[in-house]
Amino acid sequence: MTALDKKRMRISKDLPPMLENLLQRTGPAPHIDVRYPCLQQEDVSPTNLREELLRMATRLPGVVLQPTELSVPATALVLEEALSEGQPEAFIRGQEFALIRTDGSVHLSLMPEWGEQVLRKGWACIHPLVRYMAGVLPPQNMIVYAPRDERELEVVWRIVQAGYCYARGWLVELDEKGGTQ
Repeated sequence: MTALDKKRMRISKDLPPMLENLLQRTGPAPHIDVRYPCLQQEDVSPTNLREELLRMATRLPGVVLQPTELSVPATALVLEEALSEGQPEAFIRGQEFALIRTDGSVHLSLMPEWGEQVLRKGWACIHPLVRYMAGVLPPQNMIVYAPRDERELEVVWRIVQAGYCYARGWLVELDEKGGTQ
C-alpha cells in the first residue's frame, strides 16, 4: 500500500478540507452570459492569473492540460482514465473534470453538498445551461468566477482541487502546491 493509498478516503458529503473556511467573495457577482458558451462578461482574470491557475493544475497527479472536446474557448483539465474513479457527474465530457476558460472562470462539478458552500460564499453560480436545458448538464455543474487578484486565485485553486477530488472519487490532503502529502 502506498502512502497515497493510506491517506485515501471514500467520498463524503462532509466538506473536504480545501472548502472549509472559505471567505465570502466581495463585490457583486459578475454577469455570466446565458448564451453558449456562457462566458463571464466582466471582472475577467488578468492573463497572468489564468496562466498561473493552469500551471497549478498541472501539478495535480494524473492531470494533463488539453484543448477541450467542447466548442468552448477553454483548456480542459483531463484526468488519467485509471484515476477517474468519481461519479459520471464529476466529469464534463470524457475525462475532462474542469475547464479553465479564456475569461479565467472555471466550469466544473462538485458534489452538491460541497457546491452549496461555494455558492453560499459567492464564488460561483449554477451553469446557465443547467437552468435552461434541464438534463443536458447535471445540476452540480457550476461556473466558478474568474479570480481578480492573487487572494482570489488561492480560493479558486481550492475549489478546483475539490473538483479534482470529486473526479478521483476520494478525498486526500493536498499540500499548498497541489501535490499529495
